[in-house]
Amino acid sequence: MTRVLYTGGRGRMGQVIREHLQGRYDVVLYSREAHDTALLSGEQEVLGDLTDLEALTRACENVDVIVHLGAVTDETSYPEIEQTNIRGTYNVYEAARCAGVRRVVYASTNHAVGFYPAQQRIDENVVPRPDTYYGLSKVFGEACARLYYDKWGIESVCLRIGTFRPAPEDVRQLALWLSWPDGAELVRCAIEATGVGYEIVYGCSANTDGWWDADKGWQSIGFQPRDNAADHANAVDRTAPPPTLHGGAFADVDYRGGLW
Repeated sequence: MTRVLYTGGRGRMGQVIREHLQGRYDVVLYSREAHDTALLSGEQEVLGDLTDLEALTRACENVDVIVHLGAVTDETSYPEIEQTNIRGTYNVYEAARCAGVRRVVYASTNHAVGFYPAQQRIDENVVPRPDTYYGLSKVFGEACARLYYDKWGIESVCLRIGTFRPAPEDVRQLALWLSWPDGAELVRCAIEATGVGYEIVYGCSANTDGWWDADKGWQSIGFQPRDNAADHANAVDRTAPPPTLHGGAFADVDYRGGLW
C-alpha cells in the first residue's frame, strides 16, 4: 500500500480529502500539535513543525508521497508567511530528498496568478502574477518543486487550487470552484498517476465559466472533474461587483482579509 504523509492534514482541506480517501493509503499525519478528533482508519500521527527539518525528515522515512497542504492559509504579514510557507516548503522538499520520497503533491493556489484579467483564460505556462504574500509564497513553492525535480528527480504535482467549498458562494467562485468530491479525486490522481515529472495542474471543477485552460494538466494525471459551478449559479451572492482580475478583491492594494 502506498505510504502517504500529509502536512496540514488536519486543516480545512486536509480533513475533507482524508475522509474521502479513507482506507486507500497507509497515512502519516505530520501535525504541529495533538488534536481531540480521532484518526481515521490506517492513519498514524507524528508531532512536529514544518520549520524542524530534522523531525520532518524522520517522519518522511519509508514514505512514498508527501501531500503538502500545511501553510498559513490567510493573508498576513510577509514574515509570518515566510516562516511556514517558504521555509516550511523548502524543508518539505529537502526532507523528501534526504528520506528518498519519490513525489510531492504540492498545494499551490489560484493566488499565484491572481493579477491576470478576469475572463482571460490562462494555462499552466503563464508567468506567475501573485496577488498576495500568500500567493507569492506559493510561487516559491512551485519553483522549489521545479528545482528538486530537475536536480534530484523528485516528482511534483503542483495543484493551483481554486476555491474549495461545498458550493460556490459568489460570482468569482463560479470560475474557480473546486467541489469537495472533485478535490479529493484531484489529490488521488496526483498521488497515483504514473509518468509524472513536474506538473502544474489547475484545481477546479468542470466549470462552464472557468478562467483556466486546464485540460493539459488534468490529462497529465488522469483527472476528470464531474461537478460544475454553473449548477449553483442561481444561489450565489451577487451583491458585490463582478471581479476585474482573477484574484478579485484579493488583489486590492489594502487587502488584509482571509483567503478562506
